[in-house]
Amino acid sequence: MKNRIISFGFLLAYCFLLIEILVLKELPLIRVGHMMFNFGGTQEGQSNFVPLKTIIPYLKGRNGLLIAGINIVGNIVALIPLGFLMPFVIPKMNWKKTILLALLAGLLIEITQAILHIGIFDIDDVILNGLGVVIGFRIFRWYSKFSEKTVRIVNRSVIIAVIFIITILSLSYLKLIQLPFGLESNIESKKLTPLNHNSIDKLDAGQCCDLCNGTGGTGQIVSIETNSIQIVRREGTNQIIKLTKQTAIKTNKGDATNDVFKIGMHVTVIIDETETASLILVCNTN
Repeated sequence: MKNRIISFGFLLAYCFLLIEILVLKELPLIRVGHMMFNFGGTQEGQSNFVPLKTIIPYLKGRNGLLIAGINIVGNIVALIPLGFLMPFVIPKMNWKKTILLALLAGLLIEITQAILHIGIFDIDDVILNGLGVVIGFRIFRWYSKFSEKTVRIVNRSVIIAVIFIITILSLSYLKLIQLPFGLESNIESKKLTPLNHNSIDKLDAGQCCDLCNGTGGTGQIVSIETNSIQIVRREGTNQIIKLTKQTAIKTNKGDATNDVFKIGMHVTVIIDETETASLILVCNTN
């Protein structure tokens, strides 16, 4: 009974975190190298009711393998704890109940996002979320066959690993250590500001030096279209960045429009999984 109560507490905490991340999209920016990805905030577009319509292009690398990996793996991994924890709370869980839970969980998340106008309903996300639940239940079945001694060792190892990962990510988030990947402060959709807090104060006063903090930004603009720009990233690869009416553009003089772009400019871009920019910072390379 005691273990069941503890498991129920973990399940509640996990569900709260799940709602924050997948339903309300309260996500920090994900930094990989010099690229920043924004998977939070509101998203606009047409719903997808065709299975594999978005998954297949991701697997083909249409939006970049990095974006595909974050999107596909993220949607799967996020629901694995649900499939693993539920059998501790409901001991009579079986494969049929797990598949039903997987379907309902995925649908509930996507429908809630659509109703609240936070995200776009995508049946492929339902598939990926459901797959995560099924994998979680399979891990539980595997875990339940361990001996009591092995269970203790595994539990302690997992706790140590989780504490270590949280500590490292927290130190990176607080800028106390530098990692090739990490989390960054998110940006409010209506009050987009540079990521560097010292730059924010200077920008408000209209006298910031370099919004890219001397890094040279994500890359250099090589072509300009009405609704997109193409940049050469610092590692030498080309990337097309889509622009919308919601894309915020900032220079060291304040807010700007698409007209400010010029070929040769260095910029820092924050994009979502479709390579659409939510924020572009124009670097001052003078």
